[in-house]
Amino acid sequence: MSKLISYSFCLVVAVLVVFAFSPRSDEATASTALDVSRLHINDLTRLGETLVAVGERGVILFSEDGGRSWKPRHEAVREPVTLTAVAAFGTDTLLAVGHDNLVLRSTDRGRNWAATLHDAELGEPLLGLWSSDGKRIYAFGSFGKFFVSNDAGQTWSKQDLPINGEHLNSMDGAADGRRILVGEMGLVLRTQDGGATWEQVEPFYDGSLFGVSRLAGRSWVAYGMRGHVFVSHDDGAHWEQVELGHKLPLYGHVRTADNGVLIVGSGGAYAWLDETGELTTTGYLKGQDTLTSAVMLGDGRLVVAGQRGLALQLNSLFAAGH
Repeated sequence: MSKLISYSFCLVVAVLVVFAFSPRSDEATASTALDVSRLHINDLTRLGETLVAVGERGVILFSEDGGRSWKPRHEAVREPVTLTAVAAFGTDTLLAVGHDNLVLRSTDRGRNWAATLHDAELGEPLLGLWSSDGKRIYAFGSFGKFFVSNDAGQTWSKQDLPINGEHLNSMDGAADGRRILVGEMGLVLRTQDGGATWEQVEPFYDGSLFGVSRLAGRSWVAYGMRGHVFVSHDDGAHWEQVELGHKLPLYGHVRTADNGVLIVGSGGAYAWLDETGELTTTGYLKGQDTLTSAVMLGDGRLVVAGQRGLALQLNSLFAAGH
């Protein structure tokens, strides 16, 4: 009898294993509820009415209803490596970067992807993307990696910068050639000629800077560890600190409708600066832990991403402006 029970148990296990790894129909996959609160999301972008999020183990998620529901694209990535950033270029093109020096490219709004840069042996991450026109695209990351593509991300060439191998975390700029790069140990690089020459700004902070955003005119904002936010009014030549009243790290931002910026970080902390870099409001989003990025919808609502996945914020602060 004991042998019969053992055999029956093994048979049940075998059936469950076969079922778990068997192909599923689109209907079956679509009917499976996706708990996005259990995923670690590193970045989020908006392409028209479509939202695209990327994160751990190569996950790529899509929402076409303003962040109310999300669908995975498991078939999109062959290498299950963590994706760190995603950006939209034009009306149909998306690029995502991640560990193993990986760049993924999609030309059909994220339905299909192909790797255009990959080095599995290196094992080091790219951390960000930026472009002013969607054709000349920059990808950058750990240990000073800085790649340039002149064909919308199809091929890449390496460019050396006047640094000592610091991690590069974020980049922003203007179509007229003004650009700023920030990274670890307070690194700030700026160019006035579209990247032909770069100069390192005199250090004003010894911690990591995780983000930078151009505001209006010659004003910029940079932010990072321990609640540090800095504003420049001369295209990055000089910076002054904005006091937030807390020391929580800040990891991501989104441009607002008034040409300002909303910065998010640990503990659900946020800081809203206007187009001149003036701090207008700070606070904490309820129910959120570490936030890495955010997207603002056309009606002013906010979708946030981070350690607890993705969430649509219905707070009136974001629905009605300040």
